[in-house]
Amino acid sequence: MKEVNLGNRPRDERNHIAPGEPLYREVATIDALTYRRLLDRVFWHPPADVLRFEVRAIPSEKGSEYTVTAIMGGLGEVWFDADAVPARWDAISTFELSWSLSQLHAAQHGLDLRGFEKPGGKPGNERMPDYSSVQDPAEVARHRWNVVNRLRKAEITLK
Repeated sequence: MKEVNLGNRPRDERNHIAPGEPLYREVATIDALTYRRLLDRVFWHPPADVLRFEVRAIPSEKGSEYTVTAIMGGLGEVWFDADAVPARWDAISTFELSWSLSQLHAAQHGLDLRGFEKPGGKPGNERMPDYSSVQDPAEVARHRWNVVNRLRKAEITLK
């Protein structure tokens, strides 16, 4: 197994919050989970035994710092390409981040998103909407063909 640390967000995106600041754990977790989902889309949802992306908390002086790690086994090094790791959030990620941060804000204030306090002062366990329809179909196809072409170049066939 080979592991590559990819950080907790695309390299050209600014951090919203620094380690040790209030709500760092919550915001950094949102970033890392969103980044993991982005990487799954970019690498065309690889089989977990080949390539998977894990969110990890790494202890530091200011508390845990979060990172996404690519874990490759078997064909993982063919499936994964460091040059294909996105430098910016895609459209889906932007919507997911906005939704997640609004849920965090609502939870911090004990409000639902319509501004009415819920019983017990806590928002419900709403599920994140599916934002896949906002992604450009050409981008989806490009990610898929990048993976297929890397596998073809390595003379590996998809089942």
